[in-house]
Parts: sequence; C-alpha cells; structure tokens
Amino acid sequence: MPLKEPREVLMRQIAVIGLGQFGISVAKTLVQEGVEVIAIDRKEEKIQEVRDVVSQAVKIDATDEKALITLGIPEVDVAIVSIGQNIQQSILVTLLLKEIGVKEIVAKAITPLHGRVLEKIGVDKIVSPEIDTGVRIARSLAFPNILRQIEVSSRHSIVEILAPERFVGKTLKEINIRERYGVNIIAIKREITHIDDKGDVTHVDEVDISPKADDMIAKGDILIVFGDNESMKKIRE
Repeated sequence: MPLKEPREVLMRQIAVIGLGQFGISVAKTLVQEGVEVIAIDRKEEKIQEVRDVVSQAVKIDATDEKALITLGIPEVDVAIVSIGQNIQQSILVTLLLKEIGVKEIVAKAITPLHGRVLEKIGVDKIVSPEIDTGVRIARSLAFPNILRQIEVSSRHSIVEILAPERFVGKTLKEINIRERYGVNIIAIKREITHIDDKGDVTHVDEVDISPKADDMIAKGDILIVFGDNESMKKIRE
C-alpha cells in the first residue's frame, strides 16, 4: 500500500473510519467544506461509494495497526470512528488510534454505555447521531423560528434565529437583549435586493458583524445569537 502524498500545509486532513450512512454523510460534508478526507472501510462496496468524492478511499481492516501507519493515519488532524453496530470493533479501533498517536479522535457512540467507555479511553469528542438528530428535530418542531444551532459546548450555543415579530422596528438598545435574555447578538444577517441598469434583480446576504446599539431590526432579519442554552430558551419563546 503506497504512502500518502505530501499535503498542502493549510489543508486539514481527516480520516473517516466506517462508511455507514453516518460516516458517508460526514465524509461528503467534510469534502464540501474543503477538507482532505481519507475514507476507510472493510467493504469494497462502501469504498466504491465515496471513491470519486474523497481524497483517498481505502479498503482495510481498521484494527490492522501496520495498515493504518502505512496509510499515514497517525499524521491526520482528526480521526472519526463511525463504525456501525459493532461496539467491540469501535472500541478496539479507538484504542489503536490512541496508541499510534492520532492527535484528536471523534467517535460515534451507539448506546450511552458505549459512550461512557469511549470517554474512559480518552476520546476527545463523542457523538450520538440518533440522539442528536432527535434533539435537533424536536427543537425545530418546538421552535420553528430557529434556523440553525451550533453547540459550542455542553452549555453554550450559537443560534441563527429569525427575528421575532416583537423585535421588528426596534433598536438593539430598545430590545436590551443582554439584560432581558442573558444572550448576545453577535451579528445580523439581512437579505439586500439589488437592481442593475438592465433591471435584473439579485438578492445578496449582508452580514453586520458586531452590530451597534442603535442598529434597528427589520422584518426577515436573521439574528446570530450566542449564549448559554438555558437563557437561549427565553429568546425562542
């Protein structure tokens, strides 16, 4: 198996180990975000599914230490263990990645107990796609004005929220969002319509970074808000 080619200095390289539905989705999204992806699975049909998308797609057994080292996995920025229902293999692969010196490991947990084991062996981040997806769906149904939520930590999030009707026509000073809700508006995104000399209409998103106290909220504005999750509930209501 050939050694990997030298990569661009600024391009992050991430290994995705296990190409089930979750792993393939993660791999394709990372590529779209400009990340160099090494995709690994034991099944040839899974490799074929992503071969034309990722930088490298390799059929190997991820518990084979020599194969991982030859492929250059110890040098990647992050390794994502997205192995399906085989909890034992997930744990073995994660332990092996730790032993060969991978800098950061993200692993998918199938059950809460699996998650606790991964935490004990030193995984940097644990994801539970089934649980997380359910949480996101529930939030979107409960709060339809929430467009996007990024969890910065277990307690804090950045949320894109459609400006509530009660905010429209008021300045940030009048809303007094920090004192009233305990969160901060860090940016305002607004769609601006442009009409050129030919009468052609284009719509462009304009983002106001660090908005000022006298900036006024307009109907249709998207507020980018940072705060703790408990305080965030107040602004959603």
